[in-house]
Amino acid sequence: MKNYCCFFLFFIVFWTFPLTYHAEDTLQSRIDKAPEHGVVKLPSGVYNETIVLSKPVTLEGVGQVTIRSCSKKPVITIQGQQVTLRYVNVEQCSDGKDTEAIYVTGKHHRLENVHIRTKQFGIKLDQTSNTVIEGVSVKGEQKGNGIDLWESDWNIIHDVRMDQVRDGIYMENSHSNQITQNDIRHSRYGIHIMFSDHITVKNNVLRDNITGAMVMGTKGTKIEENELIFNNRNINAQGLLLYDASETEAARNKISYNRVGVYAESAENNRILANEIRGNFIGIQFKNANANTVSDNAFIGNVIEAQAIKSSENAIAHNYWDASLKLDTTGSGMSAIPYRADPFFLRLTNDVPEYQLFFQAPGMIVLQKLLKSPDNEVMTDEAPLMKAATYDGQMHASSKMLLGAVSVSMLAGSISLFMIGRKR
Repeated sequence: MKNYCCFFLFFIVFWTFPLTYHAEDTLQSRIDKAPEHGVVKLPSGVYNETIVLSKPVTLEGVGQVTIRSCSKKPVITIQGQQVTLRYVNVEQCSDGKDTEAIYVTGKHHRLENVHIRTKQFGIKLDQTSNTVIEGVSVKGEQKGNGIDLWESDWNIIHDVRMDQVRDGIYMENSHSNQITQNDIRHSRYGIHIMFSDHITVKNNVLRDNITGAMVMGTKGTKIEENELIFNNRNINAQGLLLYDASETEAARNKISYNRVGVYAESAENNRILANEIRGNFIGIQFKNANANTVSDNAFIGNVIEAQAIKSSENAIAHNYWDASLKLDTTGSGMSAIPYRADPFFLRLTNDVPEYQLFFQAPGMIVLQKLLKSPDNEVMTDEAPLMKAATYDGQMHASSKMLLGAVSVSMLAGSISLFMIGRKR
C-alpha cells in the first residue's frame, strides 16, 4: 500500500513540477533573476520568445545566438537605463504592420554587434537619448525602416549595415544625433531627416537607393564626407535632397551617378562646399531656393551641370565646371569667362513634359540661345575655377570601368552597323 502511495505522489510531482521548471527556465526568467549591472550570457541556440530588458543589465550571446518571434510584440523591448545588448541575432517574422524587431526607450543604452532580419521595422528608438548603436546590421523586406527615431536626441548610430529596408535611418523631431560610417543600400531613402536639427551625417555610404539622403525641415545640420552614389532607380531619384532646410552644410561629399546630384527646394541660407559632383544627369538643381552658397565644388561629367528656377540671391562662386569655357588672364586659377546655367530647358519641360524628347536637339539649343532666361533666374558663377579643387586629376577606378564599358558598347555598336551596311 505504501508503494502505491509513493508511486502516486511521484506521479503528481512528475507532471506538476516540470511545468513550473520550464516556466522558470525561460530566457525572460534568466533576465529577471540577474542582478542590476549583471551579465546574462546565452549559449548558442534559438530562443523562440519575446523578452523585456527593463533594468541595468547586459545580455550577451556566446556563439550563434538567435532570439526569434513571430508575434506582434517586439522581439526585444529595452526600457529604463544602461541596458547593453550584444552578440545576438534577432529575427522578427511577424507580418503585423509596424512591428519592431527591437523597441528601445529610456537612455544610456548600447546595442553592439546585433544582426537583425525583419519583415517590418528593425530598431525603434522612442524618446530615447544618449544611446549607442554600433556594429549592427539590418536586413528587411522594404516594409519598415531600418532604424526609426521619434523624439530621440543625442544618440550615436555608427558602423551599421542596412539592406532592403524602407528608409535606412529615419528620424523625426529628434535632435543632435550623430550618424557616422554607415552603409545603406536598396532602400527608399538611405537617410531621412524630418524636423530634426543639428544632425551630423558623416562618412556614410548611401548607394543604390531611390534617394541617398532626404533632409527636410532641418536647421544647423552637417552632411560631410559621405558617398551618395548610384541613387538613380527612380524618376525622382537624387543623391542629396534639401527641402525646407536652413543653415545646413553639405561639404566634401562624393555625389556621383545619381539622377540629380543635389536638389534644393524651399531651402535658404545653406552651404554646399567642396563636393565632387560627378556623372549625374543633373549636377545641381534649385527650385525656390534662395540665399544659398555654392562654392569650391567640382562638377565633372554631368549631362546637365546646373539648373535653377524661381531662385535668387544665391552665391555661386569658384566652382569647377568641366563644361565651361576657361580663360585665365591673370594667373589666379580662375576663369575670366563666367559660367551660366540657363534653366530654359527645365522651365520648358515643366510646362510640357513631352519636350524632354528633344533634349540637346539642335533646334532646342538654338531656341535656348535665342530665348534667354532673365539674368536673375540664371545660376551664374562669375569666376569659375580652372582646375577642380576636390579632384586630383586621377580618374577613379569606377569611373574608368564606366568609361571603358561605354567605349566598348559604342565600338560594338559601330561595328554592328558597319557589318549590316556591308551586307546590304
